[in-house]
Amino acid sequence: MALKAGTYNLNANSGKLCVYTFKEGFLSAIAHDLLIDVTNFTIKLNVPDVGVQSASVEAEILANSLKIICAMKDGQQNYDALKEKDKADIEEATFKDVLHPSKYPIINFRSSNIQEKDGVYHVKGELTLHGVTRPIEFDAKTTTGKDLKGKVTLAQKDFGIKPYKALLGTLKVKNEVNIAFDLSLS
Repeated sequence: MALKAGTYNLNANSGKLCVYTFKEGFLSAIAHDLLIDVTNFTIKLNVPDVGVQSASVEAEILANSLKIICAMKDGQQNYDALKEKDKADIEEATFKDVLHPSKYPIINFRSSNIQEKDGVYHVKGELTLHGVTRPIEFDAKTTTGKDLKGKVTLAQKDFGIKPYKALLGTLKVKNEVNIAFDLSLS
């Protein structure tokens, strides 16, 4: 199934854009992997009549719009593991110690090349995060021609971000985080 030609203006009402973080360190057994929702973003997808090879994607995310949804355990959502105060404390630490949205309020992505092969769209572009612009690549696919799903793994240190750590480094967030999206184009 191919994406239909058109210009699509997407936001949080169009589906989900989520961040998955993973724990490590000596005390990781008492910590949680996290599912974080991005609540304020815009994505402009342009698919011209001539085909996806001429398509483009631009995305803008407000860095202060990340909201902790729940803990994850063995890949499953665990809503009972965190109290509301825990979520608020984690969000505060994320903004204060990791993302610094007062200094870097916007996260941007702009595609430079999109290729389709066997129903999978390989997207190349540049991501600006935490004031650093770097090339990234990811795959996306559609199952209906009216949806778009995909995932990209980012290394925080590539963007000048020091992964969060606590308790003298015995509890840490891994350098790699996953960004996943599941969007409706209709």
